[in-house]
Amino acid sequence: MRLFLTLLFLTPTVLFAQLESWNGVSFEHEVGPKWGYVIEAEYRWPFNEFTDGSALFLLAGNRALAKNLSITFGSRFEPGRNGESGTLRLFSDLNYKYPLGESPFTLESRLRYQQDRPPGADGSLRRVSIRPRLGIAADISNTLSAVAEFEGRYRFDSRNEWARRRYTFGLEYTFTERLKIELFYRQELRINSSALQTPDRILGLYFDYTLPDDRNRDWKYRHPFGRSVTW
Repeated sequence: MRLFLTLLFLTPTVLFAQLESWNGVSFEHEVGPKWGYVIEAEYRWPFNEFTDGSALFLLAGNRALAKNLSITFGSRFEPGRNGESGTLRLFSDLNYKYPLGESPFTLESRLRYQQDRPPGADGSLRRVSIRPRLGIAADISNTLSAVAEFEGRYRFDSRNEWARRRYTFGLEYTFTERLKIELFYRQELRINSSALQTPDRILGLYFDYTLPDDRNRDWKYRHPFGRSVTW
């Protein structure tokens, strides 16, 4: 608890050094023990220029395949600006969790396949990638947990090489059964480029509230789309 409050207190200081800020709202619903969906709207902007940001709209579904194994499929649209057509992303994820015995640690992985293209355009502008991700989560106490992840991106289109790598570190604190707060720091670097690249540094703060559900469920809620910090 003391560690979390210290980091939260230092957030404004670090925030002014970041390159991007992400803000959004999402609605997640678990229809049954195997199916769930999420609708999300988000705005990402350089911290020093709010009007120079980009909006994103996402719709995705998730199906449980086995214990700790699920598949996600969805689409994300980023509208263009100044007459541009924008970008449509289609993706599918294979998600797996593996609790490490009686320890507080859980191994988490995701393998994503995605295609990005302008809506309605032919395949010449398509960007095709796979994004393997591996991380470990730890329950520090009954209310505080932490996660650390590494993700790479390999492009299959015109490049056929690794294009990005990303590191994420996050904390999740549970206030009540319905209210949680998530704090994360992310660094992402574009690699294998001729130009010298500066890492993108992102600091995020999410409030996660679960709406009341009066259904008489005979299954445990899966929270199928995981943490906001890593989605």
